[in-house]
Amino acid sequence: MGERPSMVIKKEHIVMRVKEASDPVRKAVIYQINLRVFTKEGTISAAEKFLPDVVASGADIIYLCPFVEADDDQCYEYWSERQKKSCCMNPRNPYRLMDYFRVDREYGKEEDFKSFVTVAHRLGLKVMMALVYMHAGPTFAKRFPQFVKLDADGNPLLNSYHFCTIDFDSRELREYLWDNMLYFVKECGIDAYRCDVGGSVPLDFWIEGVRRIKQIRPDFIMLNENELKYRPEDQLEAFDINYSHFWVMYAMRDIFLCGMPAAALETAWRGEHGAAENGMSLRCIEHHDTANDMYHNRMEKISSAKCEAALVLCYCIDGVPLLYNGCEYRDTSRHSIFGRKGQFTIDRSGDPSERMAFLRKLAEIHRNEQAILYGSTEWIQHDKRETVCAILRSTETEAIFCAVNLGDKKCEVHCPANRNLSSGHRLLERGFFFSDAGFTLEANGFIILKKETL
Repeated sequence: MGERPSMVIKKEHIVMRVKEASDPVRKAVIYQINLRVFTKEGTISAAEKFLPDVVASGADIIYLCPFVEADDDQCYEYWSERQKKSCCMNPRNPYRLMDYFRVDREYGKEEDFKSFVTVAHRLGLKVMMALVYMHAGPTFAKRFPQFVKLDADGNPLLNSYHFCTIDFDSRELREYLWDNMLYFVKECGIDAYRCDVGGSVPLDFWIEGVRRIKQIRPDFIMLNENELKYRPEDQLEAFDINYSHFWVMYAMRDIFLCGMPAAALETAWRGEHGAAENGMSLRCIEHHDTANDMYHNRMEKISSAKCEAALVLCYCIDGVPLLYNGCEYRDTSRHSIFGRKGQFTIDRSGDPSERMAFLRKLAEIHRNEQAILYGSTEWIQHDKRETVCAILRSTETEAIFCAVNLGDKKCEVHCPANRNLSSGHRLLERGFFFSDAGFTLEANGFIILKKETL
């Protein structure tokens, strides 16, 4: 049991203290699979064959993008702008659903998914499904008009995505979706849910759904696509982890694309912890949304070395690391959540052994170092905030010093407050040297240093 949730006053801010994360959450490394790009076949059965590779990456939770039945309505009025912009001309948007209980034939059958879960469990992996409850497709609205919001003329009320808006004022709708949440837990044995745009769904709905699930699966994990700074109450009862789009979609992406200062990551972190002192957020360099929106200009194409430096920070900062499929191959292919089967796929032509070993080492450090699992986080102040991030994770008995250079030039970093960082055991490093006034990092260099005492 964690500490009782409370409110803690810090200086001028009121900071919420949420439930303490369980060890399985603290130690988790999530691997996201977009079935349409993961294999040429684009099916659940084909993905199952690659589960040993997921294990080899050091991940322990597989998060599958939505694979229940997508709406095949051809009317452009109900297509999102991103869907149109993709030029894939595929009406079957996996985030615009028409049947929440049925596995989409594009990906296989329910029996295929049950086999996938069984094999994953045998390999020591948990399986996370995506729930898309904020909106639905027009076919769903025709089948269940009582479940969607209607305009003055009795037509489905469309949201900014041009999808039909689910009506959570309907008790019947809530029971329908609570049954859906329980269905895949009971019938397929899944271990976790990722809730799409979950911050736009009433929190009391999630609280009740989780209560029902935990009556049969007390260890079930919930991930919400919602900024912790906007609704820290998410992690009082319903959720274990929240997204941090400010970390990945704005700070991290723009550091790669246009040279945004690396200090933007600290700003994103402070926004989260200014709302929930001990909250858990997702840490990644990309996911399906960013990969989709970057088209051919993927993160690995910009710089694989920079990706590795950024990953070091993601595994050492507080939170839960996430790998997007293809990271182990340094994949630079275009990915699209709107593509047709086989249209875009991961390029597995390269040798993944070196990157796999790197990812496994990061996972090992993340799971086994007490300062990373339970320690406080301090951002070390220095004079190279444009390109360098430096943090100290500390418990009473040990500390982890992590510094990464997200710039393309060598940096001599000066720390005004000498923290005696030079002694300790180097767990992982590349292009790092100590100096009298601080340290030096080569372009995209990094260090993870363990100190027994401060």
